[in-house]
Amino acid sequence: MAFPTYRLPPEVERGMVGGPTYQNVITESISGTEQRVRVWAKCRGEWDISYTILGADEMESTFRAVVALFRAHFGNLYPFPFKDWGDFQLEDNWIGNGDGSTTGFQIVKVYDPSEIILGTQGALIYVREIYLPRPGLVVHVNGVTQTPTTHYAISVTGMITFVTAPALGHAVTVSGEFDVPVRFNTVKLDLTINENSIAEIHSLPIREVIGTAELA
Repeated sequence: MAFPTYRLPPEVERGMVGGPTYQNVITESISGTEQRVRVWAKCRGEWDISYTILGADEMESTFRAVVALFRAHFGNLYPFPFKDWGDFQLEDNWIGNGDGSTTGFQIVKVYDPSEIILGTQGALIYVREIYLPRPGLVVHVNGVTQTPTTHYAISVTGMITFVTAPALGHAVTVSGEFDVPVRFNTVKLDLTINENSIAEIHSLPIREVIGTAELA
């Protein structure tokens, strides 16, 4: 199936609590020394959404939208786009340099604490593939704005394909916003509805989907 574009209502997305999560194994010897092993090659975001719906109007719109999304995705079976309000922007973000022959560039975001704090590239960085760029993304090659269709095309998985390969050493950068592919991390939607048309979503965990092969 094609990746769906319908999503949680924005007021529910804004209520998220969570962020990036890693899976590591740390063992400690009797002497106190540690052995640390990274289990996941990539971190993945995990969030929990709770929301209180007040009045009949929100019951008719927000509540019905959440229930419909959960049912249509068979709980945790299918992914959907989600806006992580803590991390959704690309600002003149470098994704590669041209070599005169390569036409395809995957959108990535590099997290480098040393560059942010000290202004110099550090040894510990994290490179994140961006799979769901939002409409309005701006692409530059060597500082020159490129025109969609005329100069390039973007796939739903964040691959930029140029009509003509960027020249050797020309930096490819992007600016704009992106979504995160997620799925519900539960098979049960936990709701409470009282006689005053006040509904509460107690907990709605969602989890980032990693890799283009899972976007189906």
